[in-house]
Amino acid sequence: MDLRTLEDFLRVVELGSFSLAAERNSSTQSAFSRRIQGLETWIGATLINRKSNPLRLTPAGEAFKELAEDLLRGVKLGREEVLSIAHQTTAATSFAVTHSLTLNFFPRWIREIEKDTGPLSLRLLSDDGAQCREAVTRGECHFMICHFSPRMADDFRASRLKSAILGMDRLIPVSAPTANFSPLVSIPGTPNSRTPFLTYSQGSYMGRSLDLFLQETIEPAYLQPCFETSLAEGVKGMVLEGHGVGWLPETMVRHELETKRLVRAGGAQWDIDFEVRIFRPINRLPKPAERLWSLLAKRNPSVTQFF
Repeated sequence: MDLRTLEDFLRVVELGSFSLAAERNSSTQSAFSRRIQGLETWIGATLINRKSNPLRLTPAGEAFKELAEDLLRGVKLGREEVLSIAHQTTAATSFAVTHSLTLNFFPRWIREIEKDTGPLSLRLLSDDGAQCREAVTRGECHFMICHFSPRMADDFRASRLKSAILGMDRLIPVSAPTANFSPLVSIPGTPNSRTPFLTYSQGSYMGRSLDLFLQETIEPAYLQPCFETSLAEGVKGMVLEGHGVGWLPETMVRHELETKRLVRAGGAQWDIDFEVRIFRPINRLPKPAERLWSLLAKRNPSVTQFF
């Protein structure tokens, strides 16, 4: 068994398909299937129920998934630490940060952190929520920073992560203004005149939480989706040009609201409260990352575990 086989197995778990997993891992399906069968032979148990569609793990597969994730993380993070010792360098602390927090939140937050730590060696990956979570789960980054609400807890429970709250934010519905600074479009719409809606793709945590919120509201919003993106900046640009209503982090649009380039498109009942959280694996991290976590734990001793 080698690391590639573990990566193949976890890719099947992620995508629920041998063909899609083989394509993603740049392999033929036959070679990919042989490696998974070899893994099952080595373990002595069937890991994947091939009769289900999408594919599902057997009880043995569920148990092995946790082991595979821990092994991959441990090897990747341990390699970083060994290389930094060998080359007498300081290993970079790496972050996977969702798009909406990369430009506005992260630079200010890390500046405050460096007041206590001094200059840090950093590496930043910016992506949508699902890709950021995968990066930290697989040991490709030490930390993940994203918006979080209790509606999203199920998305994290299988990831064997723990987290701490860094701050608070909220999604608010906004619109371009009319000449008298009322909203160009507003919510709720009506059954006969639905409000054009600029939304987020399924890979976005904000989009998933927004969808769940709209499903729970007592009053229908009567929205007509007309644009979809994983980027909050993309939604913001379309709202500014008057294409519809969009839910955006208040921290992102504070200046535009103050200067009346954007206005609220609905009352406070349409706001969605969010935490800004930092996530990490349960495995031991390299020393610089562990020192940073210790500092965060002192600032906010309440840590939530997702496993």
